[in-house]
Amino acid sequence: MTLRIDIAGVPAGRLRFAASPLAELTAMLHVLAEPAHHSRLTGWADGVWAAMPADLVRQLREAQFLWRSSRADFLVPARPRPTLTAELDDLDRIDDETYVSTALTTTCGNNRIHFPAPSPLADRAAREHALELAQARGALQEAFAERLLADPTAVRAEVRRTLERCAEAFFDSAWAAVAVELATDLRLKNDLLRRHGIEAALGSVSSAVSLAPD
Repeated sequence: MTLRIDIAGVPAGRLRFAASPLAELTAMLHVLAEPAHHSRLTGWADGVWAAMPADLVRQLREAQFLWRSSRADFLVPARPRPTLTAELDDLDRIDDETYVSTALTTTCGNNRIHFPAPSPLADRAAREHALELAQARGALQEAFAERLLADPTAVRAEVRRTLERCAEAFFDSAWAAVAVELATDLRLKNDLLRRHGIEAALGSVSSAVSLAPD
């Protein structure tokens, strides 16, 4: 799958490399949801699932549409914070309309279908359309969409608690183990960005990452 990110017109001074605990956690959750797509991490995924409490397994299955095929935009913070708690606090400040519309964008499958204003919370036609799309993707996705539309406050609290429990179960130890390595890598990449520009910096991330002129 090819992911294109449009950075046209973004001032060079606003480009930087940063580590986001929330983005890293949901990247791990994506691996847990789709281990077959990440064969070198299947052993890790199997171990995490085996040690996970049954009720947390259920909660992840219910919410996995937020990160399985693609991640909700709010799970990849534009301004990363040092801790997961700080990023979850920022997430709590998003209004319900934005949260619900963004969440349902991802729960509609591989095609990122956006809902124009008014949101599915306020507009009956948009709501019915969101539920139709969710229904087409299966019972779990439909149930998640129905609950989110019926009581966004409760579902948002459940999602936050699920992420916090994941931190307790496996993420905190994994994050601590790579913290020094990540900090070193970020310094190197930001230095490369400053000295040689975005193309060289992106090339240092992976051979799969490139800068296209268009």
